[in-house]
Amino acid sequence: MVDLLIQNASQILTLARAGLDAPYAGRDAGELGIVDGAVAIEGGRIVAVGADAVGTTAERVVDARKGVVLPGFVDCHTHAVFYGGRADEFEDRARGVSYAEIARRGGGIRATVRKLRAASDEQLNAAVRRHYDRFLRLGTTTIEAKSGYGLSLEHELRSLRALGMDHQLDVVRTCLAAHTVPDEFHRNPRGYLDLVCDEIYPAVAREGLAKYCDVFVERGAFTFDDGERALEAGKAHGLRGRVHADQLSRNGGARLACRVGAITADHLEYATKEDAVAMRTAGVIAVLLPAANHMLDQQERPPARAMIAHSCPIAVATDFNPGSAPTQSMPLTLNLACVRFGLSVAEALVGATINGACAAGINDKVGSLEVGKQADVLVCAVRDYRELAYWFGHNPVRHVVKSGVLVR
Repeated sequence: MVDLLIQNASQILTLARAGLDAPYAGRDAGELGIVDGAVAIEGGRIVAVGADAVGTTAERVVDARKGVVLPGFVDCHTHAVFYGGRADEFEDRARGVSYAEIARRGGGIRATVRKLRAASDEQLNAAVRRHYDRFLRLGTTTIEAKSGYGLSLEHELRSLRALGMDHQLDVVRTCLAAHTVPDEFHRNPRGYLDLVCDEIYPAVAREGLAKYCDVFVERGAFTFDDGERALEAGKAHGLRGRVHADQLSRNGGARLACRVGAITADHLEYATKEDAVAMRTAGVIAVLLPAANHMLDQQERPPARAMIAHSCPIAVATDFNPGSAPTQSMPLTLNLACVRFGLSVAEALVGATINGACAAGINDKVGSLEVGKQADVLVCAVRDYRELAYWFGHNPVRHVVKSGVLVR
């Protein structure tokens, strides 16, 4: 007898392929591994999938009611530690004020930095917990979460500690101290980069607060050379690189990710077909963030079809943050990935599950429904997987199983 059995599904999307532990790409970019049957769970892990699970006796049975069953979403790019929002800036942008102009006025990232620094530990922790709770309700069972709104030794460490709170959600932490230059270093940006490389990274490593480091390579943030210095410094302290790359201008971020051996390059609106080939060769995963592209109403779009044509693996994430992507909804993000970036629903789902897990470096644990993996499973109130992206503006998730526990 097993602990839990999920049965009576219309489709089970396993996202599994025997012998493959690399991200799906090229002709496999939309391979969902659809099977019939059931999912059996024991001790927090999957013990049988498909026909092998049919007829298993269980202490508890979940009737999928002809819904779609799939792995929990893995959101591999979020900024989940912040306090307060920026609805005023949203209104300004709706009236035609550019993102760059808002930043020049002291808004943008710096506005959130001021709010986070002013928040008490209790306020910050409560905000992060609310964010984590909402991720689970929307079917996201694992996230990658960045700091980057502290921008000082004290507040970057404080942010990463908050991200590490005890919660059912699995969280992979990234130090994004190199997000932008804070106000107090406005006249000394080199001094701030020194602080990041020489003080913040060593302290993060000593406490084991992050697995990755990240840098925003962009006009008004950090140059290519700054980014290389930051990522190499992080690597020296055991923090593998990630890059906010080519989002608002062509700045070489994708090339930088290849050069330093980063695990991902993210955004990529101004990337090219040649960048896609280079990323494939270097083993860099492209993380596409359509909610931010939509929120900023960008006309530039990542070369998603060229990435697939050239076998560059793609992950899809929300970019949850208070400025350019205030959403935690992976179902909404699936729709935007299809409409704005030209992905098929299957390709977007691969990006939001197994490839997201690869981009977070935990695909051995989550991202697919396979025997031995952690039992993170969704039951959705649709009969065809394509409806997960087709119906938007609501939450299709009926049940969430996290580590074998029915949490919704």
